[in-house]
Amino acid sequence: MLVICEDCAKKYNIDEHKMQGQRARFSCQECGHIIVVQRPGDDRGKQPDGSNEDKAGDNTTEAKREQPQPEQSEGKVAEQEKKTEDRAKKTKRRGKGFSIGFYLLLALSIGFISIAAALAFLYFKYIPQVINEQVVLRTSAITTIFAGSVQQPLLDANYPQVNKEVNRVSQLPGVAYAAVVNKKGIVVAGLFNDLSNFDQVFAARVKAEGFPREVIEKNPLEGGVTENFARFVVGGQMIQDKGLLLQESGGAVHIGTYISEVDHDIYKALFSPLSLSIMGALFFGGVFIFFLIARSISKPLIELTDVVNRISLGELDLTVDRKGPSEVRELAAAFERMRYSIKAAIGRLKK
Repeated sequence: MLVICEDCAKKYNIDEHKMQGQRARFSCQECGHIIVVQRPGDDRGKQPDGSNEDKAGDNTTEAKREQPQPEQSEGKVAEQEKKTEDRAKKTKRRGKGFSIGFYLLLALSIGFISIAAALAFLYFKYIPQVINEQVVLRTSAITTIFAGSVQQPLLDANYPQVNKEVNRVSQLPGVAYAAVVNKKGIVVAGLFNDLSNFDQVFAARVKAEGFPREVIEKNPLEGGVTENFARFVVGGQMIQDKGLLLQESGGAVHIGTYISEVDHDIYKALFSPLSLSIMGALFFGGVFIFFLIARSISKPLIELTDVVNRISLGELDLTVDRKGPSEVRELAAAFERMRYSIKAAIGRLKK
């Protein structure tokens, strides 16, 4: 005979042939609820004369069972309370783990890191190449214009005009220096834009000795080469130099542009107040959306878990509300059907 506890729904298989009398009672091992078992077909115990010996015997047995010692009852109640508490602790331990919010935060962090890594990869792979191309084009354009302006003065040995052109070109934004070399390789004019951009030792040397020839020698025009590009460090500054041969006079011009200034401008653009504001808005917007999504999912699940735990402890009259996303609503509906089925099954057993 199958018996189900009304409080915790634990099942027991009882052998009715071993029962003494028509009824027996025992405590559920899980929740401590007192379960009363009725022997099937108890009407057959009546005698023709109206007496009911089995019932009397059953009353005797029941009386014996219903009269435990007070000390034993209190100890049994304490033991059952301890079992219930231990079971609740085990259930709580089984529920430990990472929450949905943690996984959403992990996904958000991975997304931000992936985007940042992709931007960094694009920056280091393509931006330097684009910068180099733009610097070379700019240096080439300035050198070509400069060569055209000093060609005739150099042929006429009009060195004051050459110096004037050198001074004008050297003051252009981004230009580090401008220099003119005659056909004998002598620097006839050379001027730096701002010596404060270079280290103190180099600046003092230029002031004392003039334009240093080794700057020109770092990008020589030899073996019939009419133009040449070179990148090197001068006085602590990375310079892009272009040398262009003057065909008619046999001399050459050299223009050096700052590379570090271009990098600085890019850095300023990337970390400008506007850029930082946009990145901050994106970040905090993502965090806000994360909390909304986490709350919309985790809160209905927490409430559903609480209701299901109470139902598992015997509160079968609770109604499971459907809240949250569609998947959570479907889960709540399934629990509600299960609760109704359990309640109906226990009701049929009571009858």
